[in-house]
Amino acid sequence: MAMKPSHAIALLALALPAAACAAENGAAARYAGEPYMGAVTARVRAPDGTLKKTDVGTGSAHFERLRDGRTRLVVDGLINKQTASFVLDGNDGAAGWRASDEGVTMNLAPGGSLRGSGTAGGTQRLNFDGAVTDAHFGLDMEMEVLRSKPGGPPPGTKILFRYDLDRDGTASRGLGARATAAGIVSSPVRTTSGRSAAQSNRRCKRTVWQTRNVASLSSAPMIMTRVPVCVQW
Repeated sequence: MAMKPSHAIALLALALPAAACAAENGAAARYAGEPYMGAVTARVRAPDGTLKKTDVGTGSAHFERLRDGRTRLVVDGLINKQTASFVLDGNDGAAGWRASDEGVTMNLAPGGSLRGSGTAGGTQRLNFDGAVTDAHFGLDMEMEVLRSKPGGPPPGTKILFRYDLDRDGTASRGLGARATAAGIVSSPVRTTSGRSAAQSNRRCKRTVWQTRNVASLSSAPMIMTRVPVCVQW
């Protein structure tokens, strides 16, 4: 017998408190709050493994609760005006946070290890490996090109994005040192506010939240979401 809409709504309302309680005690809930901010490094390797380019920019990461009870991970990066950002929506609980949709899976264990993999849109193979603590968010995201787009890199090209983010701003203050150590001499490193690497060595004095169009690995190709941006160094 089909359930009447009013009955379905009533059952959903009864289920929400339990779901909310589980999320509040979940692995991602532990690290929710102030965003992690710092440096993002990108290393591009040709299909034969040759290192073609290394560059550095700035980025952020944070967890946020959604109205449907799920928890969203928002990772944002900007490298020479090119974005390295994504969002994943998952269910949070005492056993961990898990996102699994559109061919991409990611798990945050209660101890803070962050792992995942999958294929996005049939054009990219993704692998995630990282760890989260109260003070630091570290994530390596390897993206391998499976199918080229017009003007894009050939299949087999791999890009490793390394997010080195802190809650006290130390990662962003070290951008200049990271760029020098990596031998980066290409275009100037830019922060989310468009400043140079030398300027970004100082602590961010004022951060604002801005709405941006970010790639979603859980729903539509792009989604509007808020990200923290440093507007004054």
